[in-house]
Amino acid sequence: MSEISPCVSVVTPVYNGEHFISDNVRAILGALEELGRSFELIVVCDGSVDGTAACAEAVGDPRVRVLRYPVNQGKGHALLHGSAVAHGRLVAWLDSDLDIDPRFVVAAVTAFDHDPVDAVIGSKRHPASQVDYPWIRRFYSWGFQLLVRLLFRVKARDTQVGAKVFRRELIETVGPLLLVKRYAFDLEVLAVAAEFGFDRVQEAPIALSYRFSGSGINRDAVWRMFVDTLAIAYRIHIRHWYVRRFASLQRDRMDRRAQSDGAHTTAAEADHEQALLS
Repeated sequence: MSEISPCVSVVTPVYNGEHFISDNVRAILGALEELGRSFELIVVCDGSVDGTAACAEAVGDPRVRVLRYPVNQGKGHALLHGSAVAHGRLVAWLDSDLDIDPRFVVAAVTAFDHDPVDAVIGSKRHPASQVDYPWIRRFYSWGFQLLVRLLFRVKARDTQVGAKVFRRELIETVGPLLLVKRYAFDLEVLAVAAEFGFDRVQEAPIALSYRFSGSGINRDAVWRMFVDTLAIAYRIHIRHWYVRRFASLQRDRMDRRAQSDGAHTTAAEADHEQALLS
């Protein structure tokens, strides 16, 4: 990489994607080259049991890093795992199946140059978006976003699109606090971020190519999304869990720093005493 800190780190999670990941990695790289800035692409193999990791590594581009772990943990876990090692000043999340045109990242990164925003997120409801997906999913999406507006301070009409770009500070603050790893992960990120003042969210148009077969909805997934959403609201509004957790982590960091400073001081005093004796 040409710079120590690239402009943007793109994290893309994948599970058992050996049949498409090589082509899609190349497509993402091609889109990111339009930025004219440094970048890195982090492919996170979320417990894949096929040749996904090997196929991604076979692309052979030094700007690509491939991470893997043995057990599938869900998209949220994979995104946080990749974000934890990202070097970019901006951190982008992009679904590896490329339902969303990867050039979204280019437009989103450019938006940070012009507006004081904390996040730029893809939105199916943006008037310039090009979307084509089953009516039943539109219905569920509309109902879910209505629930979101009732429960949270999130300034977005669509929280669930798998294409987002964040300021690094947002990820570093919010990431360690998140609990949801699957269904309502995107919502939890934005809802908790708003609670910590990262509420400058800009929606951007997307080109959505719906690639799932059939138009059915997994009713268990819908139920889990509903339950997770209510749990997030409970932790924010009733228990104030995220704020308390943040304070606890801060105290832990301060304690570790104090212990480290004390250890260094003790070592310096010992060296001084040894010098006097000699």
